[in-house]
Amino acid sequence: MKNRSFWIKLSVATLASSSVISLVTYLLANGPLAAKALANQRTILQEKQARIEQWWQGEVKDIGKDLRNPKLVENSLTILQAKRHSRADINSATSLALEAILTSHQINRNSVSLLTKGGIVVFSTDHDKYAAYQPLKNTTTSLELQELASTPLNFFTNSNTGLPSISVALPIYVGPKKKAGFFAIDLNLRKLNNQIVDPAPSSKDAQLPGSSPIKSYLVARTSLDQATFIAPPAQSPPDYEFKPLDSVGIRKALDGNSGEGFYLNSEGVPVIGIYQYLPNFRTALLVESRQKDIYASSRTMGLQIFEAGALLSLLSLGMGLLIDRKDNQPIEP
Repeated sequence: MKNRSFWIKLSVATLASSSVISLVTYLLANGPLAAKALANQRTILQEKQARIEQWWQGEVKDIGKDLRNPKLVENSLTILQAKRHSRADINSATSLALEAILTSHQINRNSVSLLTKGGIVVFSTDHDKYAAYQPLKNTTTSLELQELASTPLNFFTNSNTGLPSISVALPIYVGPKKKAGFFAIDLNLRKLNNQIVDPAPSSKDAQLPGSSPIKSYLVARTSLDQATFIAPPAQSPPDYEFKPLDSVGIRKALDGNSGEGFYLNSEGVPVIGIYQYLPNFRTALLVESRQKDIYASSRTMGLQIFEAGALLSLLSLGMGLLIDRKDNQPIEP
């Protein structure tokens, strides 16, 4: 009986100690894994931020080339100073010549328009915009060329398309300090979003210990209390519906802060993330990984320790039962 009691106690002690050891191992391993994940995220965020800056500086340079192009300015002034405008002007020689000039820099733009000083569209590469009213305040950002590289741009939801938009309007002068109208550009936010798209992990990377999938995305406020992606995610359907996004990281970033932390993402999933406010576009860049993926190796290690302890516990219990059975066997005469 005493032998059986000993083995039972040993079994329970083994199971309890293995449980404690596995838990402690899991918790201790999580710290370095989280630190490694954050260090990797910082590097990725810096790379993506640099790509965004390079993309924007390239577009600013192209806009400057356009506004210094004598042919573009000449055609623009011809249109803006016309006494009358009609839809037939869309196919005029001047409009067609202007469209041809603008094709060289169209990749980062949804459209380019000419606006009167009152905000009426009298030319656009998007013919559906002709004769529409485009406000030069609140939505479109009106500024001088030298201000373009560093001025925060307005982010808004386009009332016609329902899509997040950024539009800039730069004055075209007919004389010293005399504006004839505006050269307005509707930026292609998909191209901006492409600067932070994460490459698909290779099979080799997926097998690396401690590797975890990373999600990067850009968000901006479309109203005082609502934020959303700046463009549909890659491979999204044509009828993609923008949904409100909210998390501690998003709120802090859109309030103008940069930092890192542990929080629930918009889907309620625990993540480790780093966030950065981008003042030029009034947007937030976030880089996140699920805690479940980051802690996978420590969870596996802790589980292996617990399984080994449980096996030893069962062996101890079995040994005790076997010995007790032998001790209690009757002695044959």
